[in-house]
Amino acid sequence: MARHCGVSVASVSNALSGTGRVSEKTRERVMEAAKRLGYRASPAARALRMQRSWSMGLVIPDIANPMFGQIARGAAEVLEEAGYQLLVASHDARPERQSGQIRNLVAQRADGVILQPYSSRDEDVSLLTRAGIPFVLLARRHMEQLSDHVTIDLRGPLLEGLTHLAALGHRRIAITLLGGRPSTTAEERLAIYCSFMRERFGAVDEALILRMAHTDLDSGRAAVPALLAATPSAVIAANDILALGLRDGLQAAGRSVPQDLSLLALEDTFLSALPGIELTSPFLPKQEIGMAAARLILARIEVPDRPFETVVLPAPLVKRASTASVCAGG
Repeated sequence: MARHCGVSVASVSNALSGTGRVSEKTRERVMEAAKRLGYRASPAARALRMQRSWSMGLVIPDIANPMFGQIARGAAEVLEEAGYQLLVASHDARPERQSGQIRNLVAQRADGVILQPYSSRDEDVSLLTRAGIPFVLLARRHMEQLSDHVTIDLRGPLLEGLTHLAALGHRRIAITLLGGRPSTTAEERLAIYCSFMRERFGAVDEALILRMAHTDLDSGRAAVPALLAATPSAVIAANDILALGLRDGLQAAGRSVPQDLSLLALEDTFLSALPGIELTSPFLPKQEIGMAAARLILARIEVPDRPFETVVLPAPLVKRASTASVCAGG
């Protein structure tokens, strides 16, 4: 390209990248020559020269959950504009799978990783730290390792949901929480729930707190016998996929929503608003979550020693037909 245009290699590089000093006439000549000759810059050569892989990892719990697809879309939008390729992996709530994915990203020398970890004590976070790879955590924080962090407002939607159910006359309100592994999100939700129940109703019935190893459809269906044994009039599910499993299991047991039991979820997808589902749930800014995480990882790469930052996004409750008053439900 430089020989063809009669300019230096540096001038060609500056013209193609849009950086550095080069006259507009030279830039036009180089761009026209690149078009005519079919020139394409080599990503491999660029990576070698700049000591970057130009790839970012996104490791999420469940790629089948539409919410994470929206998060990935938001992250990709920001990262692709910055010249990065996004590599998406799903650990499916299996710690050994997550560990393998993180090791692969370390081996590939990914420039950064966005991770919603299996638990809040994951050793994989320490692995990223030892490898010198910047990372951002989604949802739950790590209990020992400081990091950049993107989450939604946990207190607002849960308190709004509890207040909404209490105003409908519900006193026996059950809640499902992730159990069997450390989770800062689950523990924060538990503290908010217990505080509300004590202040509003004077006590917390432990039978109304359901700890679950997974929050998928099958887990929701399987939880119904324990839920019914606790005799709640309403239940708050950790996410809408779990809520749909609960709803399915309740229908199989001859119970209906909201006539027999009101149902509220704390995380939503597009499914929540569909006719026939109409699930009361907070509106989650899913693409904004991905975009915020991508911006944080780019900022960390640019300034490695900058102070750690937490981005908390609002999630207002949307009231739909899955919740009703106790009198209406019987």
